[in-house]
Amino acid sequence: MVMGSALILAGGQGKRMGYDKKKLALGGEVVIESLITRLKVLFPEVLVSSNNPFPHDQVVVLKDELGSGPLAGIYRGLTYCRSDYLYVVACDMPFISLDYIRYMQEAIREKSVDACVTRRPDGFYEPFNAFFNKSCLPLLHEALVNHTYKISLFLDRLGLHILDASTLREFKLEELFFNINTPADLPQRI
Repeated sequence: MVMGSALILAGGQGKRMGYDKKKLALGGEVVIESLITRLKVLFPEVLVSSNNPFPHDQVVVLKDELGSGPLAGIYRGLTYCRSDYLYVVACDMPFISLDYIRYMQEAIREKSVDACVTRRPDGFYEPFNAFFNKSCLPLLHEALVNHTYKISLFLDRLGLHILDASTLREFKLEELFFNINTPADLPQRI
């Protein structure tokens, strides 16, 4: 089972942030550049989902072909990638853990699941630090054609491998799913 592809979702308009999140910097480093560098350690194929220009010589930039929003980005990434599974992260999530990504890979290596997600401490799934299988494509296509963009409705229809929030505590990853939505989120994380 091949798990050699990753996708960074970077298609949002950054309305709450006030600018394109692909320019988001934390501690003097552009977050998306840091994500690309770290993901390249594990994945030979790193893709970026963005409808806005993002010239980059180390990644392939994919524009949505059907629908819009995160589901459209995941759909485009799965149709393009060379792997069975696609690791997906949002461009505003600076605290990914390569050890946790490896753990997720091992958890699904011999399984046949549509996706591997973690249940956050608040009880919700975290879809933007997760693996999706190409088996998701028919349901993704159906959701996008029907303009059903809410990711929780999509996840409810998949065969999921769910990692419990207690796993995050074992890895000491309290901030793993933190994302930067507004300028107010920045000062407390630098």
